[in-house]
Amino acid sequence: MRTFLSLLLLSPFVHAAEHSIQPGDNPQAIMDRAVPGDRLVFLPGEHRHAPAKHRALLYVDKSVEIELKEGATLKLADNATKLEAAPEITTDQDAGKKLDDMEVGGEFDLKRPSIFTIVTDSEGRDGQPDTFAWGVFHNVDNPEGTAKLAASESKFGETPHKKVPITGEWQELEHGVKIRFGSQTGHNKGSRWFVTYDGPEAYGIRIGHGRQPEYIENVRITGKGTIDMNATHNVQPGFLVKDINACVLIHGRVRGVVVEGITMTETNRSVMCYGEHSGRFLPGGAVTPGESFDAENITIQHTRTLNPNGAAYLLGHPSFRGHLRNVKCNHNYMETAVTAIEPNFNLDGYEVIGNVIKSGGNAIHCWRHSKNGIIRDNLRIHDNTKKPVIIFGAPAGWEKPEPPLMRNNRNHLSDAAQAEPTSVPPFGRRVLVSDYGGDKIAIIAADGRVEWEHPAEKPQDVWMLANGNILFSHLRGAREVTMEKKIVWEYTSPKGTEVHGCQPLPEGSVMVVEGGTKRLVEIGRDGKIAREIPVPVKTKKAHDQMRGCRRTADGRYLISAKGDRAVLELSAKGDVLREIKTPGDPHEVRELPNGNLLIACGEGEALIELDREGKTVWKLGTQEVPNNPLRLISGFQRLPDGHTLVINWLGHGYLATTAQFFELDEQKKIVRQFTDHARFTSINKVQMLDVTGDPARGEIWR
Repeated sequence: MRTFLSLLLLSPFVHAAEHSIQPGDNPQAIMDRAVPGDRLVFLPGEHRHAPAKHRALLYVDKSVEIELKEGATLKLADNATKLEAAPEITTDQDAGKKLDDMEVGGEFDLKRPSIFTIVTDSEGRDGQPDTFAWGVFHNVDNPEGTAKLAASESKFGETPHKKVPITGEWQELEHGVKIRFGSQTGHNKGSRWFVTYDGPEAYGIRIGHGRQPEYIENVRITGKGTIDMNATHNVQPGFLVKDINACVLIHGRVRGVVVEGITMTETNRSVMCYGEHSGRFLPGGAVTPGESFDAENITIQHTRTLNPNGAAYLLGHPSFRGHLRNVKCNHNYMETAVTAIEPNFNLDGYEVIGNVIKSGGNAIHCWRHSKNGIIRDNLRIHDNTKKPVIIFGAPAGWEKPEPPLMRNNRNHLSDAAQAEPTSVPPFGRRVLVSDYGGDKIAIIAADGRVEWEHPAEKPQDVWMLANGNILFSHLRGAREVTMEKKIVWEYTSPKGTEVHGCQPLPEGSVMVVEGGTKRLVEIGRDGKIAREIPVPVKTKKAHDQMRGCRRTADGRYLISAKGDRAVLELSAKGDVLREIKTPGDPHEVRELPNGNLLIACGEGEALIELDREGKTVWKLGTQEVPNNPLRLISGFQRLPDGHTLVINWLGHGYLATTAQFFELDEQKKIVRQFTDHARFTSINKVQMLDVTGDPARGEIWR
């Protein structure tokens, strides 16, 4: 009985009761009476309503399932949102504006929705004031792709009124609108403001109001019905403002949501998901200390967006700045005027897979910082202008998105279908690899199947730990993730640095190789630096300073000083014990159990093994592997039977030219080799997963 009750409590969608909603019923009243686990069913017909609780036709604050039956339409009533006289200012979102001191006054005449553009067009000299230019666009829809724009005296963003001196007093523009600057001087040329007069926001179904203290969990929105925000017969918010219309909004502490099967239309966007933050917002996405209200575990699948004057799916928002984690936007169909799918700010862990996209603007636009994404098998249709499927970017002063794992994304009128990867002989052993050029790490089964992969920006060192988690370095730091791709530990390096290696240590901390600061840092499980070891490399360029470094069992440090073409040995205190010049730019160094050093020499003399006196006792030259020239040896693993795994990095003009890694016996004969250029670009490091041992205790010799 106890087990049965536990299962009931754990089941996310146990239906306590079903509530049928007829056209004309008040759905919010029915929702408010429902209890967690209930099911609400919109029956066929038109359900017209004005915005109510939290500006939604239906606000959800509990675990429920909502079904829209085929033929049911949840619709914003005609004229429910009208033009308002209160403006909203949208300022530059970059970090370069010196003064943000413009305010708006006057009495807007409410004749037409409008967006005013104000931009400083000169900086005052010799006691003269700064000047500004301005113009007005008589519409609030996004002009890129929309088909219903009304005539206007100017195009969006145009400023025909130029060189207007700033007086510091109220200055009249048009339609009763006035502006005032706090200072007559001190503005930098090109500072820009938009002032929007539009309608208020409205949402079809809203889950969370942003700052709810407890999580709203396990909400399911399904069915073959429609949510229609009726933009044709209402005044929508302008496309530049913070709060815009959506058929479904997921906001703040919300998790475990599924949106499936429904159709969405006549709106700014179909689905929006983002967190919330109570701190004060700073330029470039930063916030002052505060509380973060995060959303997670959201699935949007098999939906239709028919929105010829708007956009579709927004995942993350720069004007709210809470975190959004683990979002799947897969197998949807959409028709939009502007951006269809937008992975945006503070999104961590997402899939965009198998979508069919017809868009007058961008298909998939990764905008501002997002990370740990997979974008594959998306098809852009009905476009003969050769627009790309995916683009990336960020405003000035904002961090750009980390490259997602991408595969088989096509514009069907301009991109040839990608052939399935050709059959390659399997390597025959299970391995973990880092693909530097492919921006990913992966586990490859013995039969050649890719059984697990995870995005990573320019990864190098990668380790499977004794607990089964994966530790890897990437360009901006290091992470430990579970097989379920949950981040359990992370270090982010300072701006301007590059990370080119990491090593798990026996005490549970991680050593990170940091170029730019010229140091090794040992990071504790709390993410804080426990120890810092300055490295006296001479090379100035961060990218060329160091590669794979190792701490030995007795606490010494072995440094691959790439740019210096040397291996440095430091004492446990960080003193230089010796410098070994190498016949190449070293990429990895390891002390073997017999005390010898094994050194991968990059683009030099391949791989060398030195005894304690520095004498070469074994060497692999660049032309010693038959029919496979060694281009850049980036790593290795010495195996217990004396064999050596050798990684042949194929960058610098050698992509897809030869095998990517080999297992060689002690006589340098090939035991097995791996070649898969269809799925892997430039493999950098490899760990044999059938070799037992704990890498943190030095039991994996690489």
